[in-house]
Amino acid sequence: MQNAAYLAKQGLGVTDAVSDALSTAGYNNQTAKKVMIQSNDSSVLEEFKKSSYELVYLVDEDISDIKNSTLLEIKTFAKSVVITKNSVFPSEGAFIIGQTNVVQKLQSANLPVYVRLFNNEFVSQAWDFFSDSSTELNNYVLGAGVDGLVTEYPGTAARYRRNRCLAYKDLPSYMSPVQPGSLLGLMTVQSMPPVEPPNPVLDVSDVTEPPLPPVAKINPSNDNGSTARPPTTAPNGQSSIVASILMSSVAVLLAIFMVY
Repeated sequence: MQNAAYLAKQGLGVTDAVSDALSTAGYNNQTAKKVMIQSNDSSVLEEFKKSSYELVYLVDEDISDIKNSTLLEIKTFAKSVVITKNSVFPSEGAFIIGQTNVVQKLQSANLPVYVRLFNNEFVSQAWDFFSDSSTELNNYVLGAGVDGLVTEYPGTAARYRRNRCLAYKDLPSYMSPVQPGSLLGLMTVQSMPPVEPPNPVLDVSDVTEPPLPPVAKINPSNDNGSTARPPTTAPNGQSSIVASILMSSVAVLLAIFMVY
């Protein structure tokens, strides 16, 4: 859920619309299915604090670390966190250069960690994963220990989850995660990608937002810009029913792969 503050100024109450839709569908008083509400705006999640939904905070920028004070702040409005792939395994020129401790820090604060966004296309993967989407998933599940994956190809994640090798006490060698930086160690200095600046550290100021503004009341206007009030009666004298319908067309493809 994004741009809620801007839409409120345009007369569209997104948080109210989502809350009403979930209540109408009966998701507000059931526990059989988990409902997750994701936003990169803490003020949006604050609106749902009294609900039973899992509130997921989206960190949409690549980070290298997270401060302890930031962890405490996130816990006041979210129950889990979504981070980018580069926040786990940073890369330069599509080569993995290391592994951060962001996942471990979030989990130590009892915040489940989901990672986004996985695709089957090899151009979305680091060269260290040999252009294999299953190898990439395996590295984040077994190598980084994430709690879930956000993917545009749920079939690939489901296939990986059915892998019987995951149930073995002693995993076969081909299930071992790729060691971060292993490909760089085989390259000459002349062939290495240029060094990039480190990703920023997530600070408290990065996750705190002002409260959402009240939904503005905007009157409809004619093509010439003048405000017009709809007639309360039809031209033939018969009463008419005026219905105001708020339609929101937001297409989101989100598949969460839970790791047990």
